[in-house]
Amino acid sequence: MAPLSLTTAKPCPFALPEGRTALVVIDMQKDFLLKNGYGYLQCPSEEVFEQVSSVIEPTAKAIAAARKLGLHVIHTREGHVSDLSDCPPTKRIRQATANPDRHKLVIGVEGPMGRLLVRGSDGHDIVDEVKPLKDEPVLDKPGKGSFYNTDFHQMLVSRGITHLLLAGVTTECCVATTFREANDHGFETCVLTDCTGGFDVPIVSATMDLFCAYDGLLGYNCTSKPLLELAATVSTIPPSVSEGVFDISIASLRNAYRTSNLTPAKVVEYIYEQISKPESAVVFSKIFDKNAALNALPEPVIVADVADMPYFYGIPFTVSENFDIENSKLVKDLLASGAILVGITKIEATGAGVAGVSNAEITSEYSAEYAAGGYSYGSSLAIAKGLGSFSLALDTDGSARIPAAFSGVVGYNVSKGLLPSDKIAKFCPSIDSVAIIATTVADARCVFAELRGQDLTDPYSVPDRAIPIKSVDFRGPTDGGFRFAVPDDLSLLSADYRTAFAAFVAKAKSLGGTQVEIDWSGFTKASKLVGPIMDVERKAFGIASVSPDPVVAKVQEAVSASASEVLAMKVFQDLDTLRALKTELYLKFEGAAGIDVIITPTAPYHPTLAELEANPVTVNADLSIFTKLANAFGMCSATMKADEYGPLKLPFGVMISGPMGIDGRMLDIAEALS
Repeated sequence: MAPLSLTTAKPCPFALPEGRTALVVIDMQKDFLLKNGYGYLQCPSEEVFEQVSSVIEPTAKAIAAARKLGLHVIHTREGHVSDLSDCPPTKRIRQATANPDRHKLVIGVEGPMGRLLVRGSDGHDIVDEVKPLKDEPVLDKPGKGSFYNTDFHQMLVSRGITHLLLAGVTTECCVATTFREANDHGFETCVLTDCTGGFDVPIVSATMDLFCAYDGLLGYNCTSKPLLELAATVSTIPPSVSEGVFDISIASLRNAYRTSNLTPAKVVEYIYEQISKPESAVVFSKIFDKNAALNALPEPVIVADVADMPYFYGIPFTVSENFDIENSKLVKDLLASGAILVGITKIEATGAGVAGVSNAEITSEYSAEYAAGGYSYGSSLAIAKGLGSFSLALDTDGSARIPAAFSGVVGYNVSKGLLPSDKIAKFCPSIDSVAIIATTVADARCVFAELRGQDLTDPYSVPDRAIPIKSVDFRGPTDGGFRFAVPDDLSLLSADYRTAFAAFVAKAKSLGGTQVEIDWSGFTKASKLVGPIMDVERKAFGIASVSPDPVVAKVQEAVSASASEVLAMKVFQDLDTLRALKTELYLKFEGAAGIDVIITPTAPYHPTLAELEANPVTVNADLSIFTKLANAFGMCSATMKADEYGPLKLPFGVMISGPMGIDGRMLDIAEALS
């Protein structure tokens, strides 16, 4: 698709970059748009109120156009929790104090449509004409602006959004406040002038002018006309999908369900055909009944029935054995969103290391001579074999990313605490992170974006306000540039890996990257400290029984011996040192001279089963040389296939890593380089 833009926007055309543009529909609630709502009760004039309500029709058309063009659509609602603890007295009583005759009913009191501006009341709901679809996010906000005391910034950057179209009410209040906040956060923002209105005509008019004033000091404005004209050029003829092999990526399936004759039944039939193949037997510890999986999902009769479907409707996925599927919030949220759980993937049950197992039946997808890697090997093999669109796994020190790299798929280690991790059996709880295994960075990203958020019942969950906020570069990594560092010691790399990594670094430079030299001494110190500390934690939380796999048993023995040599006092001393080293590392990401990401090979080499059996302890230590520090320092990282090498066309995986909470920027760069 050719680049889209609103050519008549002021002060100049407004770009609509594919995948990075969202229409944000602000507060189109009954309380503001219907008679007897909060806005009506405060409004000085019936005529003025009708002008505000008149934006419903053009806004509905703009939403339809945005959906047709494939833009993100996000809705907001202003309102407060029932005890009004998030509503400051200034907001609640200032107007009533200034003009008690007009403002007799204030926030929280009972009105004709329930308590005014209180979540859960009828008036708080969005009007029927612009109702959100089931896959469109709804942000509940306590303030005028969408960014205040919400996770709106994270909602946007997790999806890679850089450009915002604003519609909704009221122009001079919530729209204008969100507009100014968006400017401060770095987003390119354009207000659709015919899709917004307010309760004071002169102020509304002045606010409209302000949106594009001073040659775009704050942003843009435009009518919705060019948006509707762009949407009119998009074909709506639903194509048919041929029988046979499907593209089971999330984006492809979602599009096919909406626009073709493809149904979840056909996809599940295909997936279970693949599962029935002998080579798939090593992947699963449990396979769910095909008919039961489908019966839990309402099957549409015609394509139109799935126009309003939950985000993961009909998307097949797997989870590793670590997950309590009956009680895990992640799994329950996925099932509630229409995802189809086809099976539970195997893990190496002791969690002893990243080398994986020596079972001759559990090998690389590319060659029976090479190891599958990592204790979360089942999830990566499932995705490599096409047995699901994505998988959830657990990553300790590379135990999910390394098998992903060896399988040629994406392994995304989410910043610790950004995804709910309750009801997951952990081997190193202080550093274990949820990992998403997928075929593309984009798929891994959308799973993260839909599932992320604070879980108050999870002791490891990170509060939204503790996540760092960095300004968005609307240009993207390729045009806006990014800064990266690579390790100073690559001596463990095999010759093939060294060649492939050099080529990837050159590619990064050609796609907007600038390589920066940094002091790696802190990494070296941390690497020596983190291994024994992990061994102590593994000893405390791991499975005590000795693995029947001889390779794993030797790694277990080494872990146990290492843990036994560490005094309790030294654990706390080393943890304190690691905190200082983490601070030192994170400072390298600060300021204009700082780096955005670290780029490394995922592993230094891909061992054969023979090499693993000959020296399991050394191989296990070698493989995590790059991955373990991401966990120890709470970083986010994604591994992806960068190249192939040798006569077997084995995959070479690279890893892009960033500071905790900067997952959006890290994923932007990973997508640009994939």
